[in-house]
Amino acid sequence: MRYPLKTASRWLGVALLLLALSACSAVRLSYNNAQEIMYWWLNSYVHFTAAQKPAIREELHTLHTWHRFQEIPVYIQLLELMQSMAGSDIKSEQACNVIEDIRHRYRVMSMQFEPIIERLAPTLEPEQIDHIKKHFEKNNRKWREEWLDGAQAERNERRVKQTIKRAEKFYGRLSPQQREIIRDNIQHSAFNPETSYAHRLQLQEDALLRLNRIVRQNLADADIKLEIAAYFDQFHGGEDTAYKIYLDKMTHDACESFARLHNATSTEQRQKAAEKLGNYLADLRALKSSAQITE
Repeated sequence: MRYPLKTASRWLGVALLLLALSACSAVRLSYNNAQEIMYWWLNSYVHFTAAQKPAIREELHTLHTWHRFQEIPVYIQLLELMQSMAGSDIKSEQACNVIEDIRHRYRVMSMQFEPIIERLAPTLEPEQIDHIKKHFEKNNRKWREEWLDGAQAERNERRVKQTIKRAEKFYGRLSPQQREIIRDNIQHSAFNPETSYAHRLQLQEDALLRLNRIVRQNLADADIKLEIAAYFDQFHGGEDTAYKIYLDKMTHDACESFARLHNATSTEQRQKAAEKLGNYLADLRALKSSAQITE
């Protein structure tokens, strides 16, 4: 259930918060088509039957409507906070507060996504579960290529390039000194691809086991609900103390790294970031207004 369940809830939770950040003019169009995009994305994993398609579309419509009315106002508040922080130095604790807010929205989104899986899971055919497994394996190969292949220095350099690219979407071109800050942050990051990959495989195995159990044992609705809830609990940390500690370390690193880079930016770069966030805010406010009009 990590894929598609975990990634799906993330996509609709976080990606709908800052959807298509590299192209602000596309935010409204992307959001309005999110239901259809999500359907085809899920279908690539499951290959829905004719009987499943109407139910999935109905559930995604309900989810998208809920998100539009309930979550967009919250996202607006979060972006307003981020915009207000853009013009000044920040502390790592402030960055962590924003990250925790986003995580909380993700958890809220997961709770809304669970009923979709509860409805879909008992209708799955063994061939569909096997297709999900093959899709896992395909994505795992890509994950290994990006995060595990090559020497440590090569992997770090890929992360440096990705981070610089993301940062420059907000701040504009970074100076050599700012790029060096990113390089140093990644050099000392707590991120361990082997640990993350092992957890990824564990969640995928758990997803397949639970889906097979639901289908083969013909579980009652109450038991299906427990299975799905247990999976999401495991995804959000569960009882894996060691992994929770690892996540906490990565979060702390992310907060420190972001604050360190932001505090090294110029007035012009901070203004650019504030303007970028302001553009996203305008799109979200327009989406909120259109939702109120059509209510």
